[in-house]
Amino acid sequence: KRAFTSISKNMRSMFLHAYQSFLWNKVASFRIKTGGSTEVREGDLVLLEESDTNCRTSGLKGKRVKVVDELDIKEGKFTIEDVVLPLVGSRIEYPTGSSGTFLMELLEEDGISKDAFGQIGDKEISLCGDYRKLMCKPADVTFVVKEYYDPLQPLIDTDLMDLSGTSIETEEAQKDENFLLFGMVI
Repeated sequence: KRAFTSISKNMRSMFLHAYQSFLWNKVASFRIKTGGSTEVREGDLVLLEESDTNCRTSGLKGKRVKVVDELDIKEGKFTIEDVVLPLVGSRIEYPTGSSGTFLMELLEEDGISKDAFGQIGDKEISLCGDYRKLMCKPADVTFVVKEYYDPLQPLIDTDLMDLSGTSIETEEAQKDENFLLFGMVI
């Protein structure tokens, strides 16, 4: 314990957030592998309400979740884009079903219970938790097919090029390869 508290507060916080993300990624991979990437399942969590007003760093304030039940599935109330998974913490709800069981198993393997997150004595690095969407559907997707020859040539204009008013130019004789440039909002 003394070794951990000798690390700066920012570093301790980074370690804890990295652990949250590690668990989220494992559970997200498990959920997609076992439950697919297109259907809502009983026991999934869905975000009901999200408010950006007065959000703290955790982002949890203003968010409410619901555990999906059989009736929700029959009525088709939610889509896969509504499904969220928790970043573990003291103030979050955990999914039921296989995803929740898998998360508890991961915590147990590391010798941690879900209650441990509420027992962190240092309030500056306590973990309230949060929710992240399992799937995000991109919007405003754009693409451009461009040609290039020089593998060291920038593929898109740099900020310096924008400031100086220059752009990437290739001569017709130099064009040899194609690349696809994507843009999107998620």
